[in-house]
Amino acid sequence: MAKVAVIVPVYNVEKYLARCLDSLLDQDYEDYQIVCVNDQSPDNSQAILDAYEAKYPEKIKCFMNPVNTSCGGARMLGMAETQSEYVMFVDSDDYVARDYISTYLKEIESTKSDVVVGGFIRDVEGKLTRHKAPKGAWGVLVYVISCAKMYRKSFLLKHNLGFSNIRTGEDIYFSMSLFYSKAKITVMDYEGYYYYCNNTSITRAMNYESNHECFVSEIYSKFLADFDISKLSEKRRRAIEYTYIANMVNALITYDHGCKPKLMKKKYEYVMKDMKEKFPDYKHNPYIGIFKPRGAHAKVRVGVGILMGLQRVKLDLPALYLISLF
Repeated sequence: MAKVAVIVPVYNVEKYLARCLDSLLDQDYEDYQIVCVNDQSPDNSQAILDAYEAKYPEKIKCFMNPVNTSCGGARMLGMAETQSEYVMFVDSDDYVARDYISTYLKEIESTKSDVVVGGFIRDVEGKLTRHKAPKGAWGVLVYVISCAKMYRKSFLLKHNLGFSNIRTGEDIYFSMSLFYSKAKITVMDYEGYYYYCNNTSITRAMNYESNHECFVSEIYSKFLADFDISKLSEKRRRAIEYTYIANMVNALITYDHGCKPKLMKKKYEYVMKDMKEKFPDYKHNPYIGIFKPRGAHAKVRVGVGILMGLQRVKLDLPALYLISLF
């Protein structure tokens, strides 16, 4: 049984899969296993997996998902197929530094954490930009990527934590469940995960036609049904509420820009109706502000702070109209 399992969901990545696997094979640590799950990929990815598994049978294990589910579904199958002490997730169009596994492992064992969080390096056609992870609990709440982290598997099993079956935003559900379950989180000042901006990926292809705000609503509906947040302190409830607001603001500004005023009005009405139903007291959230919460990235704070501030003076919709034009 390997100490660390690196789970790699695979779908339509024949151009990038070898680079990902090569980086995982070239680690300065030995006691780990690479678990690849083909989520019914229609391209040549399976042939690549077969070749690597045949060449490195002691290091790589490959599985086929019986049906196409989602990235989250593939990760869940991967977790079920390993008995490792620690789990990591790497997307198959990304790649990692040579000291990636060893750095996380040293941190999680020295701090006895349930989750260790690191930053990432964005790769846009070879142009690399470093991004540090937010400190504290915000390292999972507003920094929701499941990659660039290491998890203690016994903690995930104890609290029955996993990904939702919703095809978009499954990382949001998983990250909030970690926070709800009071995982001990350590954030490292380390960036060893290379996030490649693949223009054909699901995330990159999303725009206003994807109706991201509907996915956010669905994710939080499932989360609130699965986890009773009334059992949490007000501070922790408000933190979860803030993540909902931030995700909805992100949907309106990042994904819905260019949708034109008529559609933006419809989308915003949907968001506000959903927000009032799920979090009726959202206007009094203490984390809303340009300079808070301190753990969130400036882009998140500014977007939420400005839009919620404009709402108080009834200038929120005019501002969104402008965004909808570009």
